[in-house]
Amino acid sequence: MARKKEKTKGKQKKVKVIEKPLEVFSFREPQKGQNLIFKMAPVEKMKVVEYQRKPSTFHVMRLISSIEKVGFLVPLIGVERDGHYLILDGQHRLLAAQKLGLKELPVILVPEEIVQLMMNLNIEKELNIRERSYVSLRVYEDFLKNNPQMSETEPVISEAIEPIYFVTLGIGYENQERLRGKLFEGILKRCDFPLDEPLESAFKIRQERAQKILEANEIITEIAQKLKEMERWHPFVYQQIMSYVNPIKKKREPQDFDEVFEKLFVNLNEVRENPEIILKEEEIEGMEGEV
Repeated sequence: MARKKEKTKGKQKKVKVIEKPLEVFSFREPQKGQNLIFKMAPVEKMKVVEYQRKPSTFHVMRLISSIEKVGFLVPLIGVERDGHYLILDGQHRLLAAQKLGLKELPVILVPEEIVQLMMNLNIEKELNIRERSYVSLRVYEDFLKNNPQMSETEPVISEAIEPIYFVTLGIGYENQERLRGKLFEGILKRCDFPLDEPLESAFKIRQERAQKILEANEIITEIAQKLKEMERWHPFVYQQIMSYVNPIKKKREPQDFDEVFEKLFVNLNEVRENPEIILKEEEIEGMEGEV
């Protein structure tokens, strides 16, 4: 007598094993419907974009432990250029893979036209003004290299770099790392806007503007030092100097950059001759935050 097969309470789904996995294939992402490419790429041909923060050793070690336990499951995101892979997202995962001696990694390759936007938006941690300025400058230089005749007012630039005065500050920081960029942000918000010029010529104007910011920064530092020698220094002395010399004050309407800085230098030179006059300033604007 044949035995009846016992019914199982639950049906188990079998996972289909792909004998020959594809190493390259395209797919469509769900939000924008863009065609992206998944690829297994050699680690030796990968490099991380310049703007990334200094990597965290602790984070890399945690990732090494995780990858050893479950494998490398999250693809990097990058763009292919000149036979190499510029990694936009995944710096720590790449470093962990290198320490583990992995030779290939999964990468999702994005279209060139969204690279600049990703460089500015897809950042692992919130950046301070110096770091944001460096990022903006790198994105701007990428636009400049690929399309020097593009107008700075093009929407694609404002989408990738916002606000544009970070480019000016980025140039300043490259020349003087100790620039107190935060001091000038209140002024730049009202006078440093996208220029109706090709990037090639607009960049030269921004270099000139950055030089003026550096000169103003040097005078402010000199004034602060004089107050220190007079034993009148305090933690917010730089903000107090800027509050006094700021020619815009609380005006909200757009201003002309050159006119603003011409007045700023007049005020700075006045304070340079008599630093004590700023101590009469009762209200200090922008005392919060970094300088």
